Amino acid sequence: MNHLLHTNHFETLYTLRGALYAGAVLGLLGLMGAFRRLGPVFFLAVLPATVAHELMHWGVALLLNGRPESFRVIPQRRNEGYVLGAVRCANVRWYNGLFIGLAPLAWLAVAMTLLDWRARGVAAIGIRELLWAYIIACLVYAAIPSWQDIKVALVSSWLLVTLSIVMAWDHWIR
Repeated sequence: MNHLLHTNHFETLYTLRGALYAGAVLGLLGLMGAFRRLGPVFFLAVLPATVAHELMHWGVALLLNGRPESFRVIPQRRNEGYVLGAVRCANVRWYNGLFIGLAPLAWLAVAMTLLDWRARGVAAIGIRELLWAYIIACLVYAAIPSWQDIKVALVSSWLLVTLSIVMAWDHWIR
């Protein structure tokens, strides 16, 4: 157990194998961005990311009394483009808005853990590893907050301000 506490679990990313794996994930993220203008191809390519993103909003809203009412992952056209998915909540308040709005950021921790795990076990990059790289890329893409997510998080902006003041105070005191 003591070994686990003193080991840098992400040291694998500094190896050639880890760098190649991370490069594959970044390449897939680049392709997702390039597909953005291809409509249905893009929607299908990022569907797993959209589902993961919205599920995280739904789950956190459910846990924090946000009372989620609807869940949608079918793209809808809006004035400024497309909205890939949405979760509508009936009770976004001062105490839960930050967590509901920024909930998908938690996928970054999952993506980094998976990246480290796969980079440690890869003998050769093949179809199976390409699928894992795609899953990791989808989790990273799922973690990106939308402007609407940021608006929801700002309902709890007082919490951000308070945390910033406490952290600054702590820094100045030391």
